[in-house]
Amino acid sequence: MSCSVAGEEDFFLEEKRFKRYCEEFIKHSQQIGDGWEWRTTKDLDDGYLSKTCFQVTNRNIPPDLKKKSDDNTEQTLFTPVEESLDDSQVAGVCATEEVIRFEYHVLYSSSYQVPVLYFRACFLDGRPLTLDEIWRSVHACYQARLLEGPWDTITQQEHPLLGQPFFVLHPCRTHEFMSAVLTGSRRQNRHTNYIILWLSTVGPVVGLNLPLSYAKLSPEQDTNADSVERPLS
Repeated sequence: MSCSVAGEEDFFLEEKRFKRYCEEFIKHSQQIGDGWEWRTTKDLDDGYLSKTCFQVTNRNIPPDLKKKSDDNTEQTLFTPVEESLDDSQVAGVCATEEVIRFEYHVLYSSSYQVPVLYFRACFLDGRPLTLDEIWRSVHACYQARLLEGPWDTITQQEHPLLGQPFFVLHPCRTHEFMSAVLTGSRRQNRHTNYIILWLSTVGPVVGLNLPLSYAKLSPEQDTNADSVERPLS
């Protein structure tokens, strides 16, 4: 499958700008207590955005909801748990449910020149979710795209910085859909944070939703590629 789109305006993301947008993103996350942070590895200069949260699985789907779903598909529904709870509180509050611990990472892909969403999920006893369980957990409105090509949407591979198995949203079409989004923003002369636009689009596919306040974020200074870069820490 070809990942290039002929005739598109160049909206590839340089790593320098990726870090600037991440810095802006983290600053707002800290202001609203959304839990995102910047992490680095010991032996490498590269870093990534990271967030950990909990969600409750509801395998006992109500009858009226079952009628609306595909008869051949058993979907696992995830419900977010209050972010401020720690592991022990989550286990106590949701003792009758299955609680999933999600860890999301946003990395820069130098090959595709776009951000990539890596994530892993496990039960509180440490048992990881399988790829099949992840596919079944995708929201119904995204199932059609997933069924067309699951391996082009969500797959499993080694984390490029940690060397551990992670699920990943394939970045092949990121440049295509982001070019359309950014073209519209440019025509309206609106400031746009690439990470916010991208993550608010792909995140919900795997249960990651951004608070609406991110959409209202305004820059304190110009974020174009020629600006002086401030290091993330």
